[in-house]
Amino acid sequence: MPRDLIACRSELDHMAAQSLPRIQLRMRLLQGLILAIGLALGARVFYWQILQWDVLSQRALDQQLNEAPLHARRGDIKTSDGLILARETYLYTIQMPPPRISTPEQIRELAKTLAPALKQSYDAVLAKLTSKEKIVILAKDAPVSVGEAVREIKERQNLWTMEITARPARFYPLGAFAAPLIGFVNVPGSAAYGIEKAKDVELRGIDGTKGGIWNALRLDRIPIELPADKPATNGADITLTLNSRAQRITETELEKAVRDSRGVSGSIVVLEPKTGRVLAMASYPTADLNAFSDPANRSKYINPAISSIYEPGSTFKVMTIACALDAGTISWNSAFDDNGTLYVGGREIHNHDNLAPGRVSLGDVFKMSLNVEAAKISVGLGAERFYQCIRNFGLGAPTRIELASEVAGDMKSVGDGRWHDIDLATNAFGQGIAVTPLQLATAMAAVANQGKLMRPYIIQEIRQSNGNIIQTKPEFVRQAIRANTATQITELLAQSIGAESTNKALVPGYRVAGKTGTASIPIPGGFDANATIASFAGFLPVDDPRLVILVKIDKPQTSEWGSQIASPVFSSLAKQLVTVFGIPPDDVRVRLSK
Repeated sequence: MPRDLIACRSELDHMAAQSLPRIQLRMRLLQGLILAIGLALGARVFYWQILQWDVLSQRALDQQLNEAPLHARRGDIKTSDGLILARETYLYTIQMPPPRISTPEQIRELAKTLAPALKQSYDAVLAKLTSKEKIVILAKDAPVSVGEAVREIKERQNLWTMEITARPARFYPLGAFAAPLIGFVNVPGSAAYGIEKAKDVELRGIDGTKGGIWNALRLDRIPIELPADKPATNGADITLTLNSRAQRITETELEKAVRDSRGVSGSIVVLEPKTGRVLAMASYPTADLNAFSDPANRSKYINPAISSIYEPGSTFKVMTIACALDAGTISWNSAFDDNGTLYVGGREIHNHDNLAPGRVSLGDVFKMSLNVEAAKISVGLGAERFYQCIRNFGLGAPTRIELASEVAGDMKSVGDGRWHDIDLATNAFGQGIAVTPLQLATAMAAVANQGKLMRPYIIQEIRQSNGNIIQTKPEFVRQAIRANTATQITELLAQSIGAESTNKALVPGYRVAGKTGTASIPIPGGFDANATIASFAGFLPVDDPRLVILVKIDKPQTSEWGSQIASPVFSSLAKQLVTVFGIPPDDVRVRLSK
């Protein structure tokens, strides 16, 4: 072998011998790297599969879960005789993309099928199905009958791209009937006014939840049962004390009175004096509760019988004289000299029409509605006893009826910075003091109920979804005046009504006790010279009072006097209500009692 070849080979062997350790080193390094990567991956797998198993499992479940809310049905509101005033229903929205793949003939057939279910014309439905919009709304806020009819078509014809959604909505079957008492629930589900707001928690119930998982395409929901599922608790049903016939008659009479007198508004309250139960409560004008979204109706849902105050005028003399009789500062036989003028606190008080009758009895004070004598009586009683007695009648404080937005009225107090000596005199005949119609009706009911003040209530019972029934029991508040004082006042009122030739409050067959009111309306700087509030507060039968009725008409134009505007409404209403509630005439009751 040539020497140079041998030398070359020798050198190659030497180089190979030198590179072998390097290769081995690289292999060991590679093995170490692979081992490190393997350990790192193993550690990560251990971390995610073992240590983070619960977290990842929950995350995966959350991605699959489609937890659906279970809506709690809002409770019904109804009258004492079972007439539904408010009920929950569902409104359906139906939409789908136009079926572009279908043939024109198939689209026409679908339109023919959907049109009667949607209660729309064939042409209208066809126009929607052939629209170039990505999504067409076939119906919005459709009733249950439409929604369920279309759902059947969807399932029968496999219209899986059709989306049918339903939302709960409050429905008021009788529109404006008893509207200010009921209130409403708007589209977002917020309650406003009346029973709806006052008892929102009880009516609303508690929503629940129901588990489910998406299907593979996330197009449909597969219900599943989970331990965390929570059933909905439906809202309670509420029965009111209202009698539907009495309420309808009261609303009709009030609307007629406001229109006939060309007044602007009015209120009527009908109470059962022995219990405080509200038999009817009406306000005018009002509006359909289903049209609450109309801005023109916003002010018509306020209930002025509990939320608006007014100066009651001469109806307040009932409480003034009752307080003085109860305190003993006057008596049944008291007589007064009335020259038509009284000066109090540097101011002059007059009777209406500047009447100066001279020597008068206590009955004459009612019959002629004498402001001067009422002022003398309150001044003689003194501020402390007068205002304490007025508060005993519940005036100046909310009655606590179960309705939203009740106000307390406005009664000044000695030392409050607003009260002056003249207020003691003018408050006696219902000026400078403000009440709600319900407050005055409740005070009159105390007179009718032997001096016992009862809390007025409008909820007869609350029936919870679990079957529990909460019934309202009559609540005695306090003895406003002694029973014999109430009897005397009642007789004085009955005699004065019978003796007033101009008063139209009489009800044939029944003795009536009551008092008219003609109140000035305060405006900045004095009183409105062109407007009054005409009212009448009374009860019957005198010997066994069953109905207290307060009538208030605002700004009548045909006459300013309560005796001419409000008294006839009382009479007409009472004639009908004694029939509704089965109250026999006086002579019949006397015969039956023997």
